[in-house]
Amino acid sequence: MMNILETLFSILLVSTVFCSCTKDEEYYSPELASTIWNSLFVSILDRQGKPMDNVELLADDEFSVFSVIRKNSKQKAKIYIVDYEGVKMLNFSVDLPEMKSMEFNEDKTEGSGTVGLVMNIKGTKLPMLVNFSFTSSKDTAILGGSCIRIKSIEYANKTIYPTEKMGIHLIKIKYDGKNTIIEPW
Repeated sequence: MMNILETLFSILLVSTVFCSCTKDEEYYSPELASTIWNSLFVSILDRQGKPMDNVELLADDEFSVFSVIRKNSKQKAKIYIVDYEGVKMLNFSVDLPEMKSMEFNEDKTEGSGTVGLVMNIKGTKLPMLVNFSFTSSKDTAILGGSCIRIKSIEYANKTIYPTEKMGIHLIKIKYDGKNTIIEPW
């Protein structure tokens, strides 16, 4: 009986050691802050400049968003339809940059990071980069004194600075299937 218990314990110990040995690269470790402003509101307009039907876009799976955290890793965003100042918009949270990819100043009070993002509108893929800025108080006695927020979006060799209202970032996309334009809202 004792040999059986010793054998089971040995197997359990060995399997625990093997299961805990994984590469850090496999885990997403986002930059943390006490205030996170990564919500993006999107208004999609057709070639006549009229809003497209968001319910139809989502129901027919004609709008999707993927964050590209690592080269071979994509994460699908949850998308919601929200009413913002009387306008129906698509809303999702952009994944934060990974801690190890952030670049900081010497005293770590300012930093920046980037996340790849691919929007798909009716089969048209829109690859972009979302740039984040990080700020933190120099006073270590202040709790909750850090913020990470969307700073800009790079698409088609252009930098777009989303309209920001109370931590909400807004853009509009003029979509015609060929010449897609992204602008502040």
